[in-house]
Amino acid sequence: MSLKYTPTINKQEFDAVAEELRKRLKLRYEMSKNDADKPPINPATMGAFDHLPDLDSKTVARWSSDVQTFLGCKLNPRLIRKGGYNSFDDFWTDVSAKLRETCSEVRSTFTSEQAGAAL
Repeated sequence: MSLKYTPTINKQEFDAVAEELRKRLKLRYEMSKNDADKPPINPATMGAFDHLPDLDSKTVARWSSDVQTFLGCKLNPRLIRKGGYNSFDDFWTDVSAKLRETCSEVRSTFTSEQAGAAL
């Protein structure tokens, strides 16, 4: 995995910040649901888009900077489910487990800059 997608925190540190990260992303989710730029619902097309997920993968990808604030790395787009998520909870269950798995067991003494220089 690329260094830009490698967390600078370990699993224990992830566990400590996970709830705050969840709250931040939930706020972003709520903001995306209330986005004033979204077109109004047109009764003529109701039902035509019922197959679309509640939370699309492109919206999740835009949350990378929030993830970086907590984990020290960008959100790897490969961790995002293609096709999106049925709900925020569906998203969080899927992505939080994947994010935690990318964290090391113990914190490395190398910084990402030092690791890059060593390569």
